Amino acid sequence: MIKRLLLCWFFPFLAIGNVSATELYTEDFPPYNYLENNELKGIGPKIVRELAREVGEEPKITVLPWARAYKYAQEMPDVGIFSIVRTPKREDVFQWVGPLYTVRVGLYAAKENKHLYQGTNEENLEQARKVGDIAVQLGGAGEELLTTLRFQNLNKIVNINKSLFLLLKGRYDLLETSDVFMAYMAKEDGVSEETVSEAAFIGNYEMYLAFSKSTPIETVQKWREALSRMRKIQSTEDIQIN
Repeated sequence: MIKRLLLCWFFPFLAIGNVSATELYTEDFPPYNYLENNELKGIGPKIVRELAREVGEEPKITVLPWARAYKYAQEMPDVGIFSIVRTPKREDVFQWVGPLYTVRVGLYAAKENKHLYQGTNEENLEQARKVGDIAVQLGGAGEELLTTLRFQNLNKIVNINKSLFLLLKGRYDLLETSDVFMAYMAKEDGVSEETVSEAAFIGNYEMYLAFSKSTPIETVQKWREALSRMRKIQSTEDIQIN
């Protein structure tokens, strides 16, 4: 199973300008954003903090359940959310900065069901439409995109950190998630990565930082310009998730 993801890797910059009161929300979704000993870690916070340093800000970052973080990020000025997929339904809901990095997403099955998905990817997707239950994160991009792909058998879950355990227990037939998340959770749960396999590929999701529509465009543009400056000296590479 692939354990890598493509991201824009940035060198640290000196802070410029004045510190502001920008507030950012994220979720506990390892290994992208997660709490460890009350410290926020992961690829998402690392990139956002480097970007904030270039902007010259020290934003407050709050970890919430995804549905709540998504709701709050729409309501006030100078509020943003990460790591979020830019989908058609969300396009006009936020002001976008990114992409920051990209993840591979698919439908995953327990190994005893692997034999059901031996065709082309389109055939495997059609087979997936016939199963009883596909777990997707409540309010997540997977819910929207699979609905667009005519899936009607979605089970919307809140606690994604238990999703692999429940998949292996037979609670779900399939789980929509990324290869990196699967590898991470297999390690956390103490099971072999061979216990699950990708049944069908959905796509590569570009992850963004998104600001509320009521955030002044000057603020958003400042973050966009900082990202542009950083990209001028970036090197794009694969980062091993440990």
